[in-house]
Amino acid sequence: MLQSPRYNFTDILAAPARALSARRILAMTVFLLFALLVYNAFTYLALTIAGERVGLIWDVYGLLPFVWFTFQSWLARIVFYAGIAVSGLSVMAGLFSVAIIEIEEIRGNRFLSARKAIALGLRRFGQLFSAELAIVLALVFLVGAGALLGLITRIPYLGEWIFAIFFVLPNFLVSMLAMLVVAVLAISVLLLPATAAAERHGQAFSAILETFSTIIRQPVRWVGYTAYALVSAKVFGFVYAYAAYRAIQFLVWTASIGGGSVPVDLVRSGLAHLPVRSQFAQFVFNVFPGIDWGFSISRRIATGGESASGYLMAAMLFVCFATIVAYMLSVVATAQARTYVALRFRKDNYAIDAEKPLFFTDEWVNPSPHDPEPPDPANPDRHDSPNKP
Repeated sequence: MLQSPRYNFTDILAAPARALSARRILAMTVFLLFALLVYNAFTYLALTIAGERVGLIWDVYGLLPFVWFTFQSWLARIVFYAGIAVSGLSVMAGLFSVAIIEIEEIRGNRFLSARKAIALGLRRFGQLFSAELAIVLALVFLVGAGALLGLITRIPYLGEWIFAIFFVLPNFLVSMLAMLVVAVLAISVLLLPATAAAERHGQAFSAILETFSTIIRQPVRWVGYTAYALVSAKVFGFVYAYAAYRAIQFLVWTASIGGGSVPVDLVRSGLAHLPVRSQFAQFVFNVFPGIDWGFSISRRIATGGESASGYLMAAMLFVCFATIVAYMLSVVATAQARTYVALRFRKDNYAIDAEKPLFFTDEWVNPSPHDPEPPDPANPDRHDSPNKP
């Protein structure tokens, strides 16, 4: 039986262990690979529109072109920013899928599969998009109000007085509100998937409301819990990466007993097609930024080799690498789900764990002759059980 939440920091401590689940890592990996596919497609399309040498950029960055490109063409900028937005929403959908697994476990359902979590993440993609769009539109409205105020100041003599008189009330308060919206927009990438996962009906407004409410009423606890989640995700993600590195080494070694140098050469050929020397790869294979303690796989790269099997091995190795990042994101999503459950109880005295699961009901399995009859779906008002009114 699952332990009931304590609604404090102790609920978050076990997030790295709880995130080490095949279904959570699988769900996060699927959305992460899709996000990378979208980002690469839009980025290289934008570079093509801008007339850049795509082949040269591919040789430098490969599958991980995590660079803030600047474009002179407005169409290229739109395509590039659209790719960032869609890929970001895809990552949020993955965080949602992991969070819904955790929320359902808190409600008592320990059997939500990765397939159902992924399907629900796809169905709730519109909810996440609507919520983020609403926050962005609110910010755009506030920016537009500021621009309109600037136009008023152009009125000869009178405009300067209007700007000065209303500088504190309401202009300063509106600007503070805009800063809050900017902060929530940045924080929503982590928190919104958890609030959406706890929302039973897929309503974007409820998810936005809970996101704002959590940040406004419990900012210190949320920052503290999230800081622990991010640090633990990086540290335990490094442990997972090192274990994966040794697992691949063991697999290649055992295969080489019977296959000779073929498995070793194939893996080295696959590594040659991956950006293992990129800054992002170094970030993953190092325990923490600023601490020179990690491992490198760049010395195991083979030179040359353009076989089809080498490209297939590169794809397989990249999926293994993606599971490392997926695990780190799963730690964050699991911790955010637990964080929201704890803070929801503290701010509203509402226990999410008392809710019924969305996808699980007790079944009548092999009832004895003395057990009461199960409810009749055709007559839901009929109650044969003595425990029911």
